[in-house]
Amino acid sequence: MIRRFTLVLGVALSLSLGQLGAVSLRAEEVSLAVAWKAKLIHALPAAASMEVAHPDNGLSPEATAAVALGVADDTWDAHELPGPFEGYGGEWATTDGEAVFRVTIDLPAALVDHDLELCLGAIDDFDTTFVNGEAVGHTDKAVLGYWAVQRVYRVPASLAKAGKMLIAVRVFDQFAGGGFTGPKEQMVLRLAH
Repeated sequence: MIRRFTLVLGVALSLSLGQLGAVSLRAEEVSLAVAWKAKLIHALPAAASMEVAHPDNGLSPEATAAVALGVADDTWDAHELPGPFEGYGGEWATTDGEAVFRVTIDLPAALVDHDLELCLGAIDDFDTTFVNGEAVGHTDKAVLGYWAVQRVYRVPASLAKAGKMLIAVRVFDQFAGGGFTGPKEQMVLRLAH
């Protein structure tokens, strides 16, 4: 009886530890609630109302260049994210328009060669998001409640290589508040479920 109990307990413990190992691996994540490089690409005067909100005509050539690998961003502003444009001061405080945000992270070994989820929280209003220069997702006016929708984009394993990973986000603010507005706990890179 004791032998059977020990065997069952041992198997149950092995299974539990194995599952715990899988859970801790799945829980491996990188916080993106850090300082990002930011550049206001096209500043537009603040729209007076939603009826006269600025149309988003898509990525400008300047924004397309700014999300690419190898761009020198050392002279760009640095802002802790999440946070609205208006909190950055200067021309950010009274402007709508197009901006690009960039952060480079060291990809942990547990995330290398796996499909990942890039979670950015809500972005007000529109975004197109890139990893290592490749588009991985976007949200535009076709998405109901776009200004408050949590951005969760899949990053294929082919982009999750050992070493540095560049995440770049083109944001377009058409009216009122703009920028990364979700709580910092939602800004993570993690294994895809």
